[in-house]
Amino acid sequence: MANEIKVLIYMTGIIAAGYGLMKYTVPDEETMRKRLDPALRREYDERKAESREKGQQMMNLMREISESDKPLWGAQQEKKDK
Repeated sequence: MANEIKVLIYMTGIIAAGYGLMKYTVPDEETMRKRLDPALRREYDERKAESREKGQQMMNLMREISESDKPLWGAQQEKKDK
């Protein structure tokens, strides 16, 4: 029983130390963005806006398809054919 408790304590300590080290050393997204060169920052913002737009288009497509009574794969095929 004592060995299991020691293992749990050591395991918890190792995991906590790893998580703390990760939080301390890895910068968050905003800090990383501030460190970028202005040209790279502009490219990053453009790609992020593109990605956001694609995600919004996908959500709109999913909403549109969910309102119909056709299965998802059939409606997607119709969209491709158009």
